[in-house]
Amino acid sequence: MGHRRDSEPSPFRTGLTHAGLALLIFGGLSGALGAGIQVSGDPSDAGPRARLALFDVTPSEDPKLKTRLKSDMASASAIPSEMPDYAGEAGPGNEPSLGVEYQDVRLASAEEPGDAEQGDAEPRPAGIRINGKLVRPGESYGDVTRVIALDPGPVAGMIEKVNGLTLPKVASDGRTPADAYARPFANPGSKPVVALVIGGLGINATHTKSAIDELPADVTLSFAPDATRLQFWIDKARAAGHEVLIEAPMEAYDYGRMKIHPQTLLADNSQGVNAKRLEQLLSRATGYFGLINYQGAKLGDSEEALRPVLDEISQRGLALVDDGTLDRQRMDRLSGVTRLRYARADAAIDAKLSAEEISSSLMDLESLALENGAALGAGYAFPITIEMAKTWTAGLEQKGIVLAPVSALASPTPAEIVEGGSVRTGSLAPAPVNPRG
Repeated sequence: MGHRRDSEPSPFRTGLTHAGLALLIFGGLSGALGAGIQVSGDPSDAGPRARLALFDVTPSEDPKLKTRLKSDMASASAIPSEMPDYAGEAGPGNEPSLGVEYQDVRLASAEEPGDAEQGDAEPRPAGIRINGKLVRPGESYGDVTRVIALDPGPVAGMIEKVNGLTLPKVASDGRTPADAYARPFANPGSKPVVALVIGGLGINATHTKSAIDELPADVTLSFAPDATRLQFWIDKARAAGHEVLIEAPMEAYDYGRMKIHPQTLLADNSQGVNAKRLEQLLSRATGYFGLINYQGAKLGDSEEALRPVLDEISQRGLALVDDGTLDRQRMDRLSGVTRLRYARADAAIDAKLSAEEISSSLMDLESLALENGAALGAGYAFPITIEMAKTWTAGLEQKGIVLAPVSALASPTPAEIVEGGSVRTGSLAPAPVNPRG
């Protein structure tokens, strides 16, 4: 009689069976553990939390909001000679910064100066700083960061048609484009001011939008004349509060491999050729208060070629901003002779594209502003430049320095060179800058 042997079990079936049993066991254990935590756990232990009060809330408004700020105010009232010290409190002491700084809670309201002399008066918080902006009780962050939108060009009476081109001109009442398209600015405290112009805009849409949207409205923006949709970008910049310059390409000593712009103002061109090229540049858009040179060392060394250009800019009521490329002494002299509203950059902030070098250049601008009363920096719309400028400008107010548009530093026309009761360029009012800091 033959012997019958049972077949071996399938390894695949055995593996599936074992896997199913393991999942069943571990699933049951996990479910039981989760149910236990749900029943006996404290939800407040799920992670760190902190409650912040931007301003004091009275117990009648919400008795639950007795924050440390409330305790601080009570302590400051009881011991006016000392600020609260939390050095001995328990806790890690390394909470993340939220960009919020509390002002001295002992400061009294400006409307009630007598309160500061009364010992029984409860001190009031002057406000808090969020990203460098002081926000007082009753204000929102949006209130203090709201920008003054500038109207799009052209202003009536400030344009004319010449050979089919639309060009800026001085209005019949003497008002100039340098005035009409400049961003309003006031410095009643005569604090040191710094101005910043960021250029090369209109070529890269992403960088251009970033500069318009992220930089403070007092930062002046300059656009390349061959930018795509130039008028669109200028209107967008002015709507965000930025005053605008147009870049005028001028001849340098060595262009290298760079292709020369077809409207570049050349040192060896006749006055008529440069005048036509300048008209082409000026007709590209409207709404700008002046020009800024793009290179130009060779043109700047030729007074014969440079002076007619400056005279034409002045006659049209525009300002000229020098990025530091042109000869200082020659420009100072010719701007006076041609009655040109003129400003010169003290430094290029991004000659070297590193955070350390840009930060160092911005610190130099601060030093110049404190020493001379005003300083002007120029840079290009590189992402790192925009980011560094955004961070730097946010902290200027705390250092006692005012951020100004570039137009505020352009010298107005002196009274002694006004002829016939009309002003050719600029205003007779002095610039809102204290030259002695």
